[in-house]
Amino acid sequence: LWRGNAISDLPSFEPSVEIQFRGLSSGIWAAQSIDGKYSELDIYLKYSIKNISFGIFDYYCPSSFKEIGNYYNLNQRTTKHTLDFHFFYNGSNNFPFKFLIATMVFGDDINPESNKNYYSTYAEIDFTLKIQNLRICYVLGFNPYKSYYGDKSGIINTGIKTSGKLNLSRKSSIPIQTSVLLNPLNDIIHISMGITI
Repeated sequence: LWRGNAISDLPSFEPSVEIQFRGLSSGIWAAQSIDGKYSELDIYLKYSIKNISFGIFDYYCPSSFKEIGNYYNLNQRTTKHTLDFHFFYNGSNNFPFKFLIATMVFGDDINPESNKNYYSTYAEIDFTLKIQNLRICYVLGFNPYKSYYGDKSGIINTGIKTSGKLNLSRKSSIPIQTSVLLNPLNDIIHISMGITI
């Protein structure tokens, strides 16, 4: 699930790795659905100072990893890359709100009517509660104008996400995440679950 949209209806594997140096962090995130019809390879660079961070993300979404040769296609009209600039506020224990605003600035974000970029923008605010080892997050995401996310402005991502640990025995557990999210603008509901290994 990503900003009110289900990229794939089937389970997927999502490995990631990140390196950090002082306020800088860079990483790679990949995904592959079990039927092979959804593939994604993202790289990012972020700079954080206190509770604020700025970042640029490169989302690469080919039909499959068999098309990895197209990775170097940066033609604005045909590329499968999308560059997304982020501003993120992380909140604090005393002010448990998070705020994200992200704008696509290049790539697979073309308005077919004008053949120009939508500059699709997504804004989200989260409020998080902690109850013992359970984290509950209330999400509200908004699309401000016609774009990749919807044909008009409106709420595209709202609901509840939870994260915690599932105890397998007295000494072992695995992180687990669940979510129930609505996309009112596009009349969609999403239910998902994930585990971390």
